[in-house]
Amino acid sequence: MRCFWIVQKSIFKARFFACRNFVKKHNYKLISTMTGSTEMVPPTMKHTVDNKRLSSPLTDSGNRQTKKPKLRKYKAKKVETTSPMGVLEFEVNDLLKSQNLSREQVLNDVTSILNDKSSTDGPIVLQYHREVKNVKVLEITSNGNGLALIDNPVETEKKQVVIIPFGLPGDVVNIKVFKTHPYYVESDLLDVVEKSPMRRDDLIRDKYFGKSSGSQLEFLTYDDQLELKRKTIMNAYKFFAPRLVAEKLLPPFDTTVASPLQFGYRTKITPHFDMPKRKQKELTVRPPLGFGQKGRPQWRKDTLDIGGHGSILDIDECVLATEVLNKGLTNERRKFEQEFKNYKKGATILLRENTTILDPSKPTLEQLTEEASRDENGDISYVEVEDKKNNVRLAKTCVTNPRQIVTEYVDGYTFNFSAGEFFQNNNSILPIVTKYVRDNLQAPAKGDDNKTKFLVDAYCGSGLFSICSSKGVDKVIGVEISADSVSFAEKNAKANGVENCRFIVGKAEKLFESIDTPSENTSVILDPPRKGCDELFLKQLAAYNPAKIIYISCNVHSQARDVEYFLKETENGSAYQIESIRGFDFFPQTHHVESVCIMKRI
Repeated sequence: MRCFWIVQKSIFKARFFACRNFVKKHNYKLISTMTGSTEMVPPTMKHTVDNKRLSSPLTDSGNRQTKKPKLRKYKAKKVETTSPMGVLEFEVNDLLKSQNLSREQVLNDVTSILNDKSSTDGPIVLQYHREVKNVKVLEITSNGNGLALIDNPVETEKKQVVIIPFGLPGDVVNIKVFKTHPYYVESDLLDVVEKSPMRRDDLIRDKYFGKSSGSQLEFLTYDDQLELKRKTIMNAYKFFAPRLVAEKLLPPFDTTVASPLQFGYRTKITPHFDMPKRKQKELTVRPPLGFGQKGRPQWRKDTLDIGGHGSILDIDECVLATEVLNKGLTNERRKFEQEFKNYKKGATILLRENTTILDPSKPTLEQLTEEASRDENGDISYVEVEDKKNNVRLAKTCVTNPRQIVTEYVDGYTFNFSAGEFFQNNNSILPIVTKYVRDNLQAPAKGDDNKTKFLVDAYCGSGLFSICSSKGVDKVIGVEISADSVSFAEKNAKANGVENCRFIVGKAEKLFESIDTPSENTSVILDPPRKGCDELFLKQLAAYNPAKIIYISCNVHSQARDVEYFLKETENGSAYQIESIRGFDFFPQTHHVESVCIMKRI
């Protein structure tokens, strides 16, 4: 019986493929008839059976059936909880709690907007995306945007949470809503009707401020900026380390450490441009070269037209960048003016500062790198500065090739790395940060045997913290996933005369497999990327059980999450105590803040 069915199956398959090949070869079509059967129709009959065109099925009323339009559904994007979008959700919930509102009371009908007749001027869209006057700003987010509540224009019993860039708590403003999300809407700031006591528009130095996405806090005093960043760190631990807050395991949050330079500090900028889709040969005017515009704000009337009105502002000066980078920007804009027609698509231009320690016995120009940015006369653009502490003269140039090896000078140490690779962008605060880390490496010791003698630098990069902290310990082990970075770290240690550093290539997740120093005499530095550390690494760190941990982070939200996980979920986490949490202002005039959390074994 089984053989019979196998034979029948083979016959069926053979007939099926023969029929399919015949249909393809002669361009026949399969047509469903009114009775539900299927007939094979040759192409000459043009979809007819028995020379009669088939009719479409009819409804009971005699009308043709029409397909219902398929409704578009809102698809929420998955976001990392410690990303700006993820943090915003916590901040919105915090605002709702303070105003005694539930999420349902601010839920927007996004589906109706998606299915409106037009995405720009449909009747429903126009109801939601409208101007709203006299809005009171209630809070400020970690991204530097104002948060407020407005009436829902359709469901009048509801409210809407609105994001207002450049809005400060206490401001009363006029806005234009332009985008709707399920639990909040985005807006542009049109006018400031009443100013917050915090607002100091007279402090603004950047002619692009209020339009550019590069800075958010220039209208605050610097003390207010530092306090705002301290609160950002406090909220990060409130949102992402709630158990530590509830159990009162957090120390007082220290004052944010100020940057010596509040303007002209950035040693790297990346202006970019887009090319229109039309043919490049038709272009007569170069596209804007600069940074992204933050919406379509109108509140700074005197600078409304500066930089243009496109998605990218045409920027000829960056007040946050160093002097030599602004010279480089001028040079690259002139070069782009001549060459923009050669580009088929948009691109990003790297401008990175390079430092040369000058030999006073030689002419300055002979010591500068040939690859540096040049002015209209072909001369290298440079700026000379003096390091009085170390009694040296430095020449600063601008490099645009991402593969060019550049030098950064930090408190007497030199660091070489590829221009396109990561290195901290505010040279003025680096000596303060490296000293703070170095001073906090030592755990309280009862005797010389318990003294911190070794240092493990996870995510060591090109060796910044390893080399700057090498004087306080007997041995340093730096670990980095990038072989190129390890190569630079080794060369940097040698160039600086540091002999007690060893660097290895390896993933931080498997870091402690190759560490042989006694944990009770070892401190560990963590300086991970924005996403923070993963749970596997934190478990290994706890199992290693070092005397002290210095966690440096450019994303305080992932730091707070990691610290709570380490203390509450790992094997030896309960044996540690948070000694201090402190912010460092690497990026004045912006919302960014770096945080250093120090944990010690008790």
